Amino acid sequence: MKLINPWENIKIEKIGNKEVIQNFDDDIHLLYVLVGELSVESEGSYLTLQKDDFFILHKSKSYTCHTGDSKVFQLSLQYFYSEEDESDPYSYYFTGDSVKNTHSSDMQVTYLLNQLVELYIFKEQKRISEIFEVYFNLINTLEKKYFVKVQLESDRSIKQKVEEVKFYIDNNFDKEIRLSDLAGKLFVSEQYLSKLFSNEIGLSLSEYLIRKRLEKVRKDLFETEKSVTNIAFSAGFSNINSFNRLFKKYQGLTPSEYRRESKKGIEIQSSPFAIPNEELTDLQKYFVEEEEGNSADKLKIDVSESEDFDYDKYLINLGYAGDLLHTSFAQQIRYTQEQNAFRYGRIWGLFNNVLFEQVGDEFDFTKVDEILQTVLDAGMIPFLELGFKGKLIHETHTKIIKKEPFELKTNRMDGILLRFTTFLNHCIDKYGDEEVSKWIIEIWKPNALVLKNTDQEQLSLIEMGDGQVDISQYPHYIRYFSKISESIKRIVPGMQVGGCGLSLDIERGDMRNFLRKWKQEKVKPDFISIGIYPIDEIKHGYVVEKRANPISHDEDYMLNKIKDIRTLLDELDLGTKLYVTEFNVTILNREIVNDTAFKGAYILKNILSILSYCDLIGYWQLSDLTVTSFDTAKKEIFGGAGILSKNGVPKIGYYAFKFLKKLGPKRIFASENLIVTRKEKQYQLLCYHYSHLNATYYYDTIGGFHKNNAYAIFDNEQPIDWTIELNGFEAAGKYRITKYSIGKNNGNFLEEVNAISQIDHFDKEMIQYLKQKCVPKIEILTQIISDDKLVLEIHLSPYDICLFDIQKVSD
Repeated sequence: MKLINPWENIKIEKIGNKEVIQNFDDDIHLLYVLVGELSVESEGSYLTLQKDDFFILHKSKSYTCHTGDSKVFQLSLQYFYSEEDESDPYSYYFTGDSVKNTHSSDMQVTYLLNQLVELYIFKEQKRISEIFEVYFNLINTLEKKYFVKVQLESDRSIKQKVEEVKFYIDNNFDKEIRLSDLAGKLFVSEQYLSKLFSNEIGLSLSEYLIRKRLEKVRKDLFETEKSVTNIAFSAGFSNINSFNRLFKKYQGLTPSEYRRESKKGIEIQSSPFAIPNEELTDLQKYFVEEEEGNSADKLKIDVSESEDFDYDKYLINLGYAGDLLHTSFAQQIRYTQEQNAFRYGRIWGLFNNVLFEQVGDEFDFTKVDEILQTVLDAGMIPFLELGFKGKLIHETHTKIIKKEPFELKTNRMDGILLRFTTFLNHCIDKYGDEEVSKWIIEIWKPNALVLKNTDQEQLSLIEMGDGQVDISQYPHYIRYFSKISESIKRIVPGMQVGGCGLSLDIERGDMRNFLRKWKQEKVKPDFISIGIYPIDEIKHGYVVEKRANPISHDEDYMLNKIKDIRTLLDELDLGTKLYVTEFNVTILNREIVNDTAFKGAYILKNILSILSYCDLIGYWQLSDLTVTSFDTAKKEIFGGAGILSKNGVPKIGYYAFKFLKKLGPKRIFASENLIVTRKEKQYQLLCYHYSHLNATYYYDTIGGFHKNNAYAIFDNEQPIDWTIELNGFEAAGKYRITKYSIGKNNGNFLEEVNAISQIDHFDKEMIQYLKQKCVPKIEILTQIISDDKLVLEIHLSPYDICLFDIQKVSD
């Protein structure tokens, strides 16, 4: 890479109508529409891009561009990737577009592409450092968000194996490729792989490889003056005599003859990437006009167009069922639902014999009824995790402060089924079939690690007809699940029954085989439930056997994992819903990050990014009250993961969910940090400033952070200033804008506590004071709309979250 002239690392070319593009190098190639519309055709499929859309091109694939009079550019960015293990065949590639496969970072990519094109148009007036800054920012964004590394996997379907081999050849044809290596990686014979490939593609593997290499040779012979020998070697041919024979066989001409014939009557430009002066002047004028009417921090949004938006997907983990028997906790649940923030309330441990007591053949429903009634009185639908899980309070992953073990009345399958059927029949008698059919049952697969930590490993051992089985193992769990699901469906056919609380961190290695096995069964789950806790596995060196990579500081960890499992479910065609039943930045309840203003933006960022990939999203957890112990008896603030403090003071996470619930069912615009929706003639704009955790957090193993220095663990971000112009309002007149804002400097729990005192214990009067202080700031503005345009000036400090509610008022 050369750091003297940036334009030796960046190539920008204006694309003409019906131009064919095919790139064989390892650079990153993107199409960007500056003005107008572009239709990209490849292998019979079409993609239409409009102004400010982009599309990342795949290596060696041929694209035909239909541009008309539009201004469309191909940007080629020099890129280097270091292979850590050359013996392990894989391919990397960049993929994405702003139309079909959208991403939260699309807006950032579009902005940087626009900047690069403008810098090129005015390159004589720009500083070299300015160009390199945009170039490296773009490379960094693409590498973090759009980079994919694909390994050849042995457990794919036949079609997938062939597609992966084809993809590998497309991206590595210029390297030495051995059939034996590919076959060995897929654990099949060379003959079998050749036959599979030929049947699916219509060409033998060797024939396909030769044709792919010759595509590059023809392009280089036509477009460059390189020697024939260099062209042959760069395309992957290792013997020049063999290459000459093959080329003449396929083309009917020698390479030199082909070069002469193909270039007849063609005028070669001395600078193929140069833009004619007349067109350059036109582009400069365009950018000057855009600069006068717009800026990097100004965004125009048309509110007249929208799409359906399913925003009612929120679940809250209420916790261990026994905790709902406490009056103070029941009051907190009802308080949370004043704004109807959550559709479902999830509890576990309900079948603990301490709560659902069985004496002989009789059952005592007293406690169970009280627990369920608390959930129903709060206006939530019960989401019942009916596994054998007690209650644990962690200080660290390896240190448990408090245990409440699960008491299993019987480990016989017939006895367990009796508890399920008796429970459901009782609920139908008490609440009615229509109500109970709305409830959701999750059958948790015992996690060997959790059972070990609670010294209850025997809970996974179930007596079935032919002996004892361990339902923490996938095959036995599937059999166990099938028997329970069939029993439930006979009583309540419409009830959703699924499982099994998979941890994407701990169990991801076996997930494909497990789900494939489940698909083959007669009884399938109505949903797959998963939990995501991405960060603490770093801090405490918590490494589980078979875990591929115990460290992740990826700020899009949750999105990437959800996309992976969504893709897996689609590939397997399992036909189930995907529920995220638990998520948080940490599984711990003694972690100061839980009390910071960071949590509001963290919740918004992750929920809004995964909404389109899953069917239900559950946060961990409602209240710090459920995780108090002797060490927190006199503390109001101790790093609990709840969105309410121990005494019910709302934290910023509580308001994040209130803001989400105010969004409308029609989505107008969405990007990183911002979403705009509509509810009839009322508009909602929700924005946030996310600042990620830094390396200080990941490698602090001694717990040196507390409420007074908590923000040292976050990246030091600058404020965001936007001018947002909303266009396309149906009616002119006066509009009222209600602004709700909360953040580090306004209403957040941690800062309000610090402002009162350095102690952690507060009396009743101070708790009431905190409840009044820990609220969003409300401002009411008005604007007169006469030209269908409304303008909002937005300033966001790091960790701020802000909701604008816009509606027309009577004149």
